[in-house]
Amino acid sequence: MGPPKVELSSGERLPITSKKAIALLATLATADRFERSRVWLQHVFWGSRAQKQAQSSLRRELSNLRKILAQHDIDLIRTDQRLVSLNRESFQTDLNGSNPFHGCEFCEGIDLAGEEGFEDWLREMRSRYAPGDFESDARSLSPASVPRSGVSELRAQIAVAITGFPKEHPDAEIMARRVGASLSGGLAKLRWLPVVDAGQTSSSILHNLTSKEVSDTLGVRYVARSQILEMGPNLTVNFALLEMPGRIIRWTDTRQLPADPQDERFKAEIARAINCLGASFDTCEQRNFPASDEIDIDDLVARNWRVRFYIDQFTKDAFEKAEKLIIAGLDRYPENSEFLMLRANLALWQHWIKRADTSTTMNLAPLIRAAMRADPGDARGPLFSGILDTWHRRFPSALRHLRQACELDPSMAPAFAHLGAAHALSGDPQSAIEPLRHSLFLSPLEAKNFFPLGSLATAYWMLDRYEEALDQAQALQLTHPGYVLAHALETACLAAMDRPREAAEARARMLDEKPYLYRQMLDWMPFEDPAWNEKLRRGIEFDKPVAAVLHLAGGR
Repeated sequence: MGPPKVELSSGERLPITSKKAIALLATLATADRFERSRVWLQHVFWGSRAQKQAQSSLRRELSNLRKILAQHDIDLIRTDQRLVSLNRESFQTDLNGSNPFHGCEFCEGIDLAGEEGFEDWLREMRSRYAPGDFESDARSLSPASVPRSGVSELRAQIAVAITGFPKEHPDAEIMARRVGASLSGGLAKLRWLPVVDAGQTSSSILHNLTSKEVSDTLGVRYVARSQILEMGPNLTVNFALLEMPGRIIRWTDTRQLPADPQDERFKAEIARAINCLGASFDTCEQRNFPASDEIDIDDLVARNWRVRFYIDQFTKDAFEKAEKLIIAGLDRYPENSEFLMLRANLALWQHWIKRADTSTTMNLAPLIRAAMRADPGDARGPLFSGILDTWHRRFPSALRHLRQACELDPSMAPAFAHLGAAHALSGDPQSAIEPLRHSLFLSPLEAKNFFPLGSLATAYWMLDRYEEALDQAQALQLTHPGYVLAHALETACLAAMDRPREAAEARARMLDEKPYLYRQMLDWMPFEDPAWNEKLRRGIEFDKPVAAVLHLAGGR
């Protein structure tokens, strides 16, 4: 309380003249576990600067602070690539201060002009540590002793905060409204994502509120925040998802957007931010609902996120648990659109993993139609229908449904991935490349990007662009070593590039682990023209008959 300072145990005051250094220590000393992420510190203290400048400024401030502390043999600052923290053994935090400052504001006199992130934090802390809240005698407190509202008191929803902007620029407010409207409108298209009503988020009551105040006003657990950092022909915009009540930054990114909202690049960047916000929210909520065999869950939200958690595990056992939860949920809520969508989604994955034949996958059509009827505006319905049409080689219908899914939700990366795959499988690999690349652009946080990466490698291979196909296939093996298509394409590309020894080694690696799966994959791949299946088979079996190849792998 009062002007902050740093003292030695002897009472000598350390000569720290930088306001940001003092403020940085204050943010660390009042944080849970006395640590903050580098991303959070960069946003709070240098949010008005470009990302690289903010990173450099943080490094410089920490270096200067260490030099001052080193003169007194103090080991206080700990850092790694992600976090900055204080050594718990080296300090005490006195929140009250000496009597002359009793009743003063928290961190009085610290003002960082133009850094709205810091002002948000300071307002929040001052509301938490109001003057007079502490006894007149000085006492040391750890952040854990400060009462805080619990996560469970907040609804699992996202509120979209008003977009921040540099006040000195005459057109900044107009652009901020456009960015905010595009963000709110795009998030509303993710039908599974619980976004607070757009009318509320644009209400005047949310203007000039901090992220925590937005959360408190609407009672939500998450706030989607955007901030225009620089104006010009291109806008520098920071996007972030904050989890309350601790204002934990779950995702953040700074991007360059054209100033024209009608520009396709502007739309693409907004769609990318929306995809990342949705993916981050999904990850957080799956974490809040840990694995359980319980299927009698009254709370619809809890059941929903537990199903999503199991589907995301991508194992046979987890799929079975998800199916039990969905069936029990539909018994109780038969018209619930989210359960119908999840049922169709799960069934598609189960059939894809088994490489089910067309007669079996026909059973999926009623499930998908039921989901589409439940919510015609949900992009997942036409996506699922397009996937099923692709498997059945009904490519005109598949392409129509997949384009519809892309229009309904321009941030849905799987829709663009399957649109590209459908183009390639129909015999038009050139048209496949743009939507596949766009899918990867939209989903930088997606850990299971094997499908668009594999489809892109396939399109390059079909176009005889073997170097590019090989690069994609080998990169894919680093993250998904069990994906048979990556190994098959690596072998076929090396053979086509007249590198038979390397091709044989690549094939042997594939066969050693899964000697028969490549045959199953080749039989299942739904090319409209089976000549492509045969060409890929010849690329894999370029020098030996199948029996000999299997013998190399120890096959039966």
